[in-house]
Amino acid sequence: MNRWLENSERNLLPLSRGDSFDEALGEWFFTGAVFDYEVEEVRCQLCEQVHLSHHFEIKNSLTGGSLLVGSSCILKFSGIQVRDYSGRVIVDSGERKSRLLEVVKGKIIESRLEPLRKLWAVDESNRSKIQELAESLKSDAGVPPNDLLFLLKQMDSHEIPYPAKNYKVSLKSYKERNQIFVMKAPGLQMIIPALSRSQLMKVYAWRKDLHLK
Repeated sequence: MNRWLENSERNLLPLSRGDSFDEALGEWFFTGAVFDYEVEEVRCQLCEQVHLSHHFEIKNSLTGGSLLVGSSCILKFSGIQVRDYSGRVIVDSGERKSRLLEVVKGKIIESRLEPLRKLWAVDESNRSKIQELAESLKSDAGVPPNDLLFLLKQMDSHEIPYPAKNYKVSLKSYKERNQIFVMKAPGLQMIIPALSRSQLMKVYAWRKDLHLK
């Protein structure tokens, strides 16, 4: 038996009523709750894998016990129930994966919007602009670099915490790319967490004056 499976059995069985691992798995379901973290040492409570970006909560329908696990365990252990919005149990492996990705996407979008709601409430002079940018971020579209920098600075000024890595930057147009070229280094460092890997590589190429992390 491999260590991954050994860890999973050791952590699941004491919280279950079933005597066998397969029987115990059938008692568990994904609750729909997802937790996002800034730290890197996040461990799956089932298989004990580390470096997770998200925790997915699973709960035992008989004992009420719960575990915070990685998506890989839910997908590998098909006995763990995953349901759609109507409550239907999803059996197809592709649909199960799509459902988990959908929940994560919703979590990320909500994490973007909640700080902006707080900003909208206190920054009366900029409400129209905040609302407009929030609509773009809600639709999962990126916003121009200068606009994201504006939002981050305003939230900082009002001491509103925000997950910078969950925002999105658009670099599709020449105007948007030019904003990167002329943006001062401190501002650019503020929006760097929101850049995708491919965007970050482009910024490395465009801005030789920067030492990006």
